Amino acid sequence: MADKNGRKSRVISFDIHKENCRPHGSTPLQNRSADQSVPFRKIPLADMIRTYRKKAGISQQELGDKLGVTRNTVVNWEGGKYRPDIDLLLPLCSIFGITLYELFGTQEHSLGITSHEKDLLDQYRKISPLSRRIVDRMVGSILYEESEDRNRRLIESSHLVGVLEVTAAAGDGLGFSDIPMEASRFVFVNDVNKKADAVLLIKGDSMLPMYHSGDMVYVQFTQSPDVGEDVICRSKEGFHIKRLGEKGPYSLNPEAPFTLTFPDDRVETIGRVLGVVDTAADFPGPEENGLLRELCHEEIDTFRQKYHLTKS
Repeated sequence: MADKNGRKSRVISFDIHKENCRPHGSTPLQNRSADQSVPFRKIPLADMIRTYRKKAGISQQELGDKLGVTRNTVVNWEGGKYRPDIDLLLPLCSIFGITLYELFGTQEHSLGITSHEKDLLDQYRKISPLSRRIVDRMVGSILYEESEDRNRRLIESSHLVGVLEVTAAAGDGLGFSDIPMEASRFVFVNDVNKKADAVLLIKGDSMLPMYHSGDMVYVQFTQSPDVGEDVICRSKEGFHIKRLGEKGPYSLNPEAPFTLTFPDDRVETIGRVLGVVDTAADFPGPEENGLLRELCHEEIDTFRQKYHLTKS
């Protein structure tokens, strides 16, 4: 079909393409092989084209000119006699400033756009370019402030601790800055760990049933814990978790008594145990941890220098 200017009209007649399309207003398709009805949702494309053309403020002739078809073709689209060729669907959306989902009157579930958000988008499209720039700046400012607030709350809710090097040999008379560390890590602050300086992975069963091998505990550095407290001490063999008694540290498990292997060895208490780490709740996730390490890089550098850390 061509108009008086020789331009070719790009339309699909549903009377001709019967195998792939159905005429406007026909009955639902049938599954002949299964002899079972298949629900068919009628897409109000004619109404959508007319509605969005009027919203865009363009005439049928102008729309036809933009797409390279006649005004009569547009009239037939909006009247439901024909539907646009598939190649014209994206240009239609571009002219109207909408998505294919909007053109076909369906919801894009992957985007999760609510009706309220859709109304805001429609209103945004109606305002002037200057007003859009003002809105863009306002939204950008709000997003920045909210991002800064989230970062601040994340920093305030977290605490940097060291990870004690479990198998490190211990020297005598060393200060806390010389306690061997493997790394540093962030934990979310709670009543148990708010005074913690480090965490330590427990190995062995000498403190059953209070602590199990594989548990991680919070440690507060101190050389003067109280009798009856659970403490972290060290000898030439490394770190130990014990209960502090009147005569010194001892194991809770009678089947694993605390003894020193080397005759000239001595035990030095370095801290008290504050509690067991809840690894599922106390440690930030990968995204939060990465953000904390970016935001607190100066604090991390100071911590690493203090404890001579080579790993972060």
